[in-house]
Amino acid sequence: MTLYVASLFLPYTIDFKATGIRHGQGYFDDPGTPPGEKAKSLAGLHRRTQPNVLSRESENHETIFKPFYALQSASDEPQAPAPTEVHVDSWGSSRKFNQPKSKAVNPPHSSILSRPSIIDGSADWLNDHDPEEPAAPQALLSDADWVVKSAVQGNGGLRNAIDAAVKAGIVHDKVWVGTLGMPVDSLKEGTRKNIAKQLSEEFDSLAVFVGDYEFEGHYFHFCRNVLFPAFHYQMQESPRHKEYDDHSWKQYVTLNEIFADAIAARWRPGDRIWIHDYHLMLLPQMLRDRLPQSEIGFFMHTAFPSSEIFRCLTARGALIKGLLGANLIGLQTAEYVYHFHHTCKRILRLDVSTDGVHLPEQITPVQVFPIGIDLDLMNSQRELPEVKEWVLKIKEKYKGKRLIIARDRLDAAGGIKQKLLSYEKFLKKYPAWRDNVVLVQVASSYSPDFTDLETQITKIAMRINSKYSTLTHQPLVLLKQDISFTQFLALMSVAEIFMITSLRDGMNLSGHDFVVCQDGNSGISQKHGSLILSEFTGSASICSGYDFLVNPWDYVQCADAINRALVMSPEEKKKNWRFLTDRMARHTASIWCDSFLHALHQAYEVQSSQKLHKIPSLSIVAVREKYQRSNTRFIIIEDQAMFPSLQVHEEEMTASDFTGLSMLRTLSSDPKNVVYLTSSRTPKQLESKLGGISSIGFIAENGAFLREPGQAKWQQLLGEGDTLSWRSGVHKVMEYFQERTEGASIEEQHFSLTFRYKDAVDQVFADRQAAELNDQINSSRGSIPIRAVQTDGAVIVESTDVTDATAAELALRRISSLDSIIPDLLFIAGNARNTETLFSWANKIEKEGRVPNVVSVAVDTTQESTAGAMVVDDTASLIAELASLASGSMSFK
Repeated sequence: MTLYVASLFLPYTIDFKATGIRHGQGYFDDPGTPPGEKAKSLAGLHRRTQPNVLSRESENHETIFKPFYALQSASDEPQAPAPTEVHVDSWGSSRKFNQPKSKAVNPPHSSILSRPSIIDGSADWLNDHDPEEPAAPQALLSDADWVVKSAVQGNGGLRNAIDAAVKAGIVHDKVWVGTLGMPVDSLKEGTRKNIAKQLSEEFDSLAVFVGDYEFEGHYFHFCRNVLFPAFHYQMQESPRHKEYDDHSWKQYVTLNEIFADAIAARWRPGDRIWIHDYHLMLLPQMLRDRLPQSEIGFFMHTAFPSSEIFRCLTARGALIKGLLGANLIGLQTAEYVYHFHHTCKRILRLDVSTDGVHLPEQITPVQVFPIGIDLDLMNSQRELPEVKEWVLKIKEKYKGKRLIIARDRLDAAGGIKQKLLSYEKFLKKYPAWRDNVVLVQVASSYSPDFTDLETQITKIAMRINSKYSTLTHQPLVLLKQDISFTQFLALMSVAEIFMITSLRDGMNLSGHDFVVCQDGNSGISQKHGSLILSEFTGSASICSGYDFLVNPWDYVQCADAINRALVMSPEEKKKNWRFLTDRMARHTASIWCDSFLHALHQAYEVQSSQKLHKIPSLSIVAVREKYQRSNTRFIIIEDQAMFPSLQVHEEEMTASDFTGLSMLRTLSSDPKNVVYLTSSRTPKQLESKLGGISSIGFIAENGAFLREPGQAKWQQLLGEGDTLSWRSGVHKVMEYFQERTEGASIEEQHFSLTFRYKDAVDQVFADRQAAELNDQINSSRGSIPIRAVQTDGAVIVESTDVTDATAAELALRRISSLDSIIPDLLFIAGNARNTETLFSWANKIEKEGRVPNVVSVAVDTTQESTAGAMVVDDTASLIAELASLASGSMSFK
């Protein structure tokens, strides 16, 4: 059994050998060039392309830091562990490896308010030359001489988690699925095959080759310009061309289809598929269409936004439907799960519950799985000689200083601007620290989409340094390029404070790395440093109650947090550090992987079982045989399944109701039958409409009351005091929604409350309000024994201490005790949603063997019964089938 781990980027990429200089259009070697001339040209090219790593806010003494791509190291080897957080988008412009450039042509322009610019073109904006100048000569590459390297881009946390799961024996056979992280149009077919073969045989990887034009449309234009900003609450400020949206969406679909075809061609029965992140949101449903029996999980590593944000996306419906092709959807926090549920209700009008999203064929669970880091791997990386060397350099450079560090994306959601403004406020409010504190801010993943933001950040940095610097001290070091992970580990080991001020983020595992680096076990005097963490990161969800959770928009709060961290006693620091280590130890990389895969298999088994036992329609021949063979029959029918007027809450009997009434009399006249009618209505309401039938029993208010056949007295199964703890609070919540839903009403019963919206003026809005009410009560009930059930036109809040199944169980026992005969047929019919507890109870009875023959019939073709009931189309069909049973007629098929 193979686990296919699908992510946009493989953990591996290709480094080609440079063999010459390109002056024309080709990227690969001309064998006619003399070797000596090639070597001389390459040496000159290397000198010309050395990057300038200093930002304008840094002085010469800050050359201690080098960009991540400056030197090749052991971390480039394919089996080397990946950095936890990777902020570099180097597709098509790698400075670390020799790789071909993109051959994609320019797509449509994005904003209708801007003139054409290189931003709207291909990834050429990442190259280091002025478009007005002739293109600089570039290295020619050998298509026959290349090596596999550890990829720069991609999800390092995911790679480390899968590797940890393999070491722990959680995953035994895995295959990575993804792209090479570089343009591939220039590769010859033979080169592609050779690369794919080596990756498959030596690195357990399935390379997916996507054309340069398709990849850029997918990644740079749809993922980076549309999805990523929306998921981080950064909506576009100017409208985009429809042509641009159509282009980027088309390429997004195309890439997902290429992935689906690649996986489907390799998949075998028993294999599992685990899809990762927003780049592949359509892939679950595409694979479901190709592989209906496959086990598919999806995990979103980034934040999931509010439905108010998600609904602004043009492709919102297709994206959600794509995700719902998975057997299980995992998100980082409970907040993101809530947003996803609400989005499904609002956009696709689907029912949701704590169990998941209700689809016609199954319930898809949506659960919380906070990812973590591999603690053993982090500890081993800290012991690398290169890290220790950097520790010594940094300690020497900042001797006598209190060091604060930060590493963020240079985009709006990264929160760099807010951090610098908070730091400026700190220096102004606490002048005693001005000559002693240094903030090292690493700003990575530069994009031209954020030139205005970069300008603002640059101005703030220059203002801070110009105002608070001295001849011997500079309070801020702003590095506008990423640094190597070894340098970052060294920084985290010697820093006193690590500051994360993201405006919206996933888990941000860099904070986890910092906590590990502060254990004081690596021969470093610095220990138990403080993590200042934005409350808008996913990591904040597992650190509830931590002293240094901050609102990055509150500059005073952040400034005060910096000061508190600096003046805090060693005992307080240790206490806070232990708090974090305890929380993070519960959410390690291997625990995350194990819990998700276990939940995925469990969801798959449940859904497969439901599909195996699902009967599309009622088989009247088989049921009639059981009916005629039985001597004692226990029949329970839900009132709305027999009386259509109750579905719209009408008081007057209709022609269809009289037909149902006649059918009940017919059934109850058979001495072999014990017939009960179950309802959410009160005893008084049932008596006024159906009390004339004394030969049947009644279950009222969903199990709170029971009246046996032939009896006039009602038995109360729930005490009046059992609802006092929740009735008042629920009523206030219902009043809130009633005030906002014209035409809605609240109905009070003995042991339940009903929010009715069948007569609402705006049905679409009322449906949305009812769904929100249902979700709000179910998600906030805690340990209170209640549940909210949304039916057609109503939301019923009832006690879970008794249900219609509880009352049915009592009735069954009394039948058995009075007649000393156990019924040999249990027949239940009702609306799929209203009678779910009865269906589940019937399944339990059948499984335990207490009744030989059990038949469950759902009178609703639009709602799926999770208990696996058979279905009939409507009330008329049910009555016809019951008539067939009662008469023994063979006219029904």
